[in-house]
Amino acid sequence: MKIISTLIDFSNTSKIATQYAASIAKRENASVNLVHITSQNTDDHAAIENKLIQFTEIDQHNIPYTVSIGDGNYLKKIPKLLQLSDSDFVVIGTHGTKGIFQTLFGANVLSLVQSIPIPALVVQDNSPLPPDAIKKILFPMAPHDNFSIKIKHTASWAKLFDAEVDVFCLFKGEDTLPENIAHNLELTKATFDKEGVNYKTTMQDSKVYSVGFAKDIIAYAEDKDFNLLAIMSHNSEENQYFGNVDKTNLILNPKGIPVLCIAE
Repeated sequence: MKIISTLIDFSNTSKIATQYAASIAKRENASVNLVHITSQNTDDHAAIENKLIQFTEIDQHNIPYTVSIGDGNYLKKIPKLLQLSDSDFVVIGTHGTKGIFQTLFGANVLSLVQSIPIPALVVQDNSPLPPDAIKKILFPMAPHDNFSIKIKHTASWAKLFDAEVDVFCLFKGEDTLPENIAHNLELTKATFDKEGVNYKTTMQDSKVYSVGFAKDIIAYAEDKDFNLLAIMSHNSEENQYFGNVDKTNLILNPKGIPVLCIAE
C-alpha cells in the first residue's frame, strides 16, 4: 500500500477511520488521502481542507497526507477521487443514519465497497482503536473463482499485524465441502504455508437456521473475539440471491469488528 484514502464526513466514525488509515500508513510507509464529498457545490475548497485537517488531527500522526474534495453523487464521485489520487486502499466508516453520508454509510455501504476496484476496510462507531487492534483474523471460506486475491491480501495483513488467521469452513447440511470450496481451502493452506502465515483451520456445522452464512459467521466471530473479518466484496456465482444481504450484515456486525473487503 502506498496511498491509503479515508472518507471524512465530520462524524466520530470518520475519526476512527482516520486512526486506522494512519496506523496502517505508518506500518506500510504510506501516505493518507483525506476524502470529503460536500453536500453542495462550493469553490471554497481551502476552507474545507483546513477544516478536514483540524477535524482529523492528521498532523499529529506525523505522516504525509493529501486532501481530495468533491461534490455530487457519492457513489460516482468517491470512486473517481480514489482513482485521481492513485489510492490503492481505502478506510470507510459506517455509522447508520448519522452524518451527511447517511444514505451511503448505512445499509448502502456495500454499494460503495462494490463500486471501487481497490480493497476497503470498513469500521464502525464501536470498532476497537488501532494500532494493536488486529491480532485474530477470521477468514471464511467461499466458492469464488478468483479466491486467490482474498488469500493474498489476508496473508499480507496477517504478516503486517503479526496476527493469527482462522480459516473457517461452514457446513450448511453437506457431508463434505463443495468441490470449489475444497479447492480454495487447499489453495489457502498452500499459500499461507508458503508465506509463513500463522493460521489454523476450523470446520463447523451451521448452528443457526438461515439461508445465508452471515449469522453463523458473526456468532463465531463474536464468540472467539476476532479483531478482523476478511470477505470478498462481490458475490460468488452460487450466492447471488442472498449474497448482498449476507455481506451487508457482516459489514454492519453488532460488535463493530472491522471488515476487510477484497475487490475482485
